[in-house]
Amino acid sequence: MTHSSRWRQFGAPVATAALAVAVAQGLRHGLVEPAALTARCDAAPLGDAACALRTFVVQSFVQQRLALAALVLALLATFTRWRWAALLALGLGAAGLVLYSSGLAAPAVLLAALVCARPASAQAAR
Repeated sequence: MTHSSRWRQFGAPVATAALAVAVAQGLRHGLVEPAALTARCDAAPLGDAACALRTFVVQSFVQQRLALAALVLALLATFTRWRWAALLALGLGAAGLVLYSSGLAAPAVLLAALVCARPASAQAAR
C-alpha cells in the first residue's frame, strides 16, 4: 500500500471528521450556547450577520436535519461506494454528533467510516 493510498483510505476521513468536529465545536460554543447572543437573536433572528448565522446553525440541527442529510449521504455511499459521498456524510455526521443530533448522526458516521475504510483496490474493482 503506497503512502498516497494510505492517506486516501485513512488520513482523509480522519482529517474530514476532525475538521468537522472542530468547526461544529466552534459554532456550538461561539454561536449557539452564549446566553447574551441567544437573547439578542431571539428578538431578531436575522437582525445582523451573527444572528443570521446562528439562526442557520440552529435550523440545521432542529429536527435532526443535519444528521438526516448525513444519514442519507451515508446510505448513498454504502450502496454506490462513492467515496465523496462517504466523506461528506462523515463530515456532516461528525458535526451532527457535536450539534445535538447524535441519534441519526452516529449511524451515519459508522456507515460512512465503513465505506471509507474499504480498501482502495476493492473500490476500484467495483
